[in-house]
Amino acid sequence: MSNLVASALLSWFLVGLWITLMQALGLGKKVRAEGPQSHLSKAGTPSMGGVAFLLAAAAVYGLSGGDQWAGLWLLVLGVALLGLADDLSGSLRRPLKAREKLAVQGLLSLVFALWAVRQVQYTPYPALDVLLFTLVVMAACNAFNFTDGVDGLLASLSAVLLLPFLGLPTAQATLGALLGFLWYNAPRATVFMGDTGSMALGAMVAGLFILEGRMWWLPLAALIPVLEVLSVVIQVSYFRRTGRRIFRMSPLHHHFELSGWSEGKVVFRFVVLTALCTALAVHLWGGRG
Repeated sequence: MSNLVASALLSWFLVGLWITLMQALGLGKKVRAEGPQSHLSKAGTPSMGGVAFLLAAAAVYGLSGGDQWAGLWLLVLGVALLGLADDLSGSLRRPLKAREKLAVQGLLSLVFALWAVRQVQYTPYPALDVLLFTLVVMAACNAFNFTDGVDGLLASLSAVLLLPFLGLPTAQATLGALLGFLWYNAPRATVFMGDTGSMALGAMVAGLFILEGRMWWLPLAALIPVLEVLSVVIQVSYFRRTGRRIFRMSPLHHHFELSGWSEGKVVFRFVVLTALCTALAVHLWGGRG
């Protein structure tokens, strides 16, 4: 557990340093005017905190000697760079197009899948496994990205999802880094992780579930991110066909906020559900050896 403690302390220091730097540069989060009114006060909050906690996690992981899943970090850091480019393009008013992000995500996920299929296989057909791994990683990156929108939500959910793999240095370093980040991200957040952190966490969690032979249980454990992305798909599709909305606002956490739930209540209840789903997934896969 020394990796977890070291990563938490280093992340706490680097995230604090990052906040000071972002404030000095005057770089802050832009908030959508059509979102929950309680979020308008968050405008200007330092963002891209994922840079700091991922650096902490990668440093502790590397110094600890790593584990057999070092290749996963190439995916995570590649996706983080894509997220950083997206965060910066938004600040500079030159946002990346969705198809550009998907294309890069697809390429990074494919490279990971070609490596991962040499480590673990789920079907008798390697090509099918490569396709599955690619799609799962891409889906997780975007689902986690949609889930990041309430103070402390995604970091807390990701921490729970990492617990089944706590014996791995990769999970220890990442979980510790998230704890250091949560010190500042708990409501009211003084820093956001940005796409840099959210997409990288999706890649990390999906990669661990794939490599540890638990891919089929990921949709159950990560039920909240699944529902978040489904709420967006349903909302957009229904609105295009009828001109009406099913949810007050998507992703799903905003629907509950506009229904009267406080941010703290959203985070607490979503974390409880994730803990229950993750525990159920662990029980089910444990029963299958």
